[in-house]
Amino acid sequence: MVLIVSQILASNALPELVPGHGTAAYWGTAVLAALVFVASLLAHELAHALTARHFRLPVERITLWMLGGVSVLGKDPATPRAAFLISAAGPAASFGLGLLGGGAGVLLRLTDAPELLQASVWWLAVMNVALGVFNLLPGVPLDGGRVLRALLWHWYGDPDRATVLASIAGRVVGGVVGALGVVQLANGDPGGLWLIAVGYVIVLAAVVEGRQARAHGAPARTTARQLLRPARIAGSVTTPVGEFLGQVLGADQLLFPVLAPDGRTTGVVGLHTLAAVPPERRFGTALGEVQTPVERVAVVGPQTTLADLQALLTNAEDVALVFDGPQLVGLITGYDIARATEPGTPHQERPRG
Repeated sequence: MVLIVSQILASNALPELVPGHGTAAYWGTAVLAALVFVASLLAHELAHALTARHFRLPVERITLWMLGGVSVLGKDPATPRAAFLISAAGPAASFGLGLLGGGAGVLLRLTDAPELLQASVWWLAVMNVALGVFNLLPGVPLDGGRVLRALLWHWYGDPDRATVLASIAGRVVGGVVGALGVVQLANGDPGGLWLIAVGYVIVLAAVVEGRQARAHGAPARTTARQLLRPARIAGSVTTPVGEFLGQVLGADQLLFPVLAPDGRTTGVVGLHTLAAVPPERRFGTALGEVQTPVERVAVVGPQTTLADLQALLTNAEDVALVFDGPQLVGLITGYDIARATEPGTPHQERPRG
């Protein structure tokens, strides 16, 4: 990064700002300014990290790039206030460094300091302010997007919903940045390629964070009513297995409630269990003899969340009966839970049995 910034300063910025100096002077000043610029990027990220440490959040690593960097936290902030302050700390540091650089530039001009030194200090001041402004654009993964997320989290009370909305804003911001790059490129400015690349990175990161938030929030939002398999066919405890198999073969249901004569649900039986009964015994064996008793099956309500169901149904063959009051409305299996938590699987398209 130091080499890239030095190249930009020595070959373009400094000769345009202060013409008439030798190559060695430009490059010497450029390297020093580049080192200070990288230090200012580090200060931006350290501001995030130190604020996170204030809220007792572990900081795993810091990665720098041309427009700032990334401070990877060991866990997410627990409150919108913490998220807001951590996100705002970086741009605040950049603005502070920009003001400091501007003040230093004024002093250098008053003391008639060398032109190259004045130019490099003013360039650093402007770049830090620009860095702060860019990072405050309201879209994830930029700091401004995380500030927006914190505000939305405070407003809605749902961090995952806030992340999804901030990621949508991030896609818009990235699209606009990329479009500006296309316009620049069309006008003959190769710098447009840089904006296109930055816009692409913003859009890509926003999409990833949005998907992660949707997947993370699904267990709290999804309920048993959305996942259940309707219990359209049920059998009696006294019905022979052979007779019941004749009734259900070809049906799109794989699990069947077993009912007592008074209509109470006594258990559940699967098609695979029925098929496992030897043919010669099927008409002499009642459903009540092969059922899984209701005492060994989870019983939940329609509003039970996916998060709670995950704790109840840990294996694919586990079953839960869904009751709406006294009425059995359906069944859910561990397989349904596994499907519900697969990334990108819409709940409304989940197979029904």
